[in-house]
Amino acid sequence: MNMSEIDPIGIDNELNSNGYLIVHDAEIEQTSLKARAEYDRCLGRSKLHATRQKFHYSVLSNEPWRKLAIGSSNGLGEAYAQNLQSIYFDANDKNYPALGSLFSLMILIRNKLMGVDPSFGSEPERHRFWNACRVHHYPRGGGFMATHRDTHFPQVINAQIGKPFYQVCVLLSRRNTDFFTGGGVIYDGKKERIDLETLGGFGSLILFDGRTYHGVEDVDPDQVIDFSRADGRLAAFVNLYSVT
Repeated sequence: MNMSEIDPIGIDNELNSNGYLIVHDAEIEQTSLKARAEYDRCLGRSKLHATRQKFHYSVLSNEPWRKLAIGSSNGLGEAYAQNLQSIYFDANDKNYPALGSLFSLMILIRNKLMGVDPSFGSEPERHRFWNACRVHHYPRGGGFMATHRDTHFPQVINAQIGKPFYQVCVLLSRRNTDFFTGGGVIYDGKKERIDLETLGGFGSLILFDGRTYHGVEDVDPDQVIDFSRADGRLAAFVNLYSVT
């Protein structure tokens, strides 16, 4: 994707009127294919950590961090029920170059929309934020995230740097291949349910902000859940996490 094609004003207008924006780009899709293969490889060699086990962003320079996110009181901000695993990555990890390329592009898009330096988030001690590059993986057998709005991130970002919050997401799975029922949904400006797996699909880039309700409906609840399997519903994110 050519960064000159990113029009912050036009995107803001689209989010104000529609609540979300889906971008289909051949380059992102090709990078996503390689990134997904790297994720599958990482999944097979990563230790799984408990939901409440804490980690510091500095550990990601050594290896990715794989953790569960199960329950109704985990995560940041308001509580909402969820059942998934996440793997956090350093965007500069040379063991996962395609994932790094994907995350780096997503960070550039996010920072351009926010109106901050393109490198913002790459120097946590100076910026006081770090790039939480990760893949959310909803396993077949009941992976889900309850419908919610992002409230924590907009409040922190606005309070600390006076900038708006944007959620940037890239889908890394295919319905009817990686999973069959359930998946990502978003509610537009008219509060109508939008099926992201149908309108978006593999390699699509999704943009929305803290006003937009979104979630992941139960993924293949007719199956037995197994967090070691690479199938299921997957999506990449690059939120800014505050340094505490």
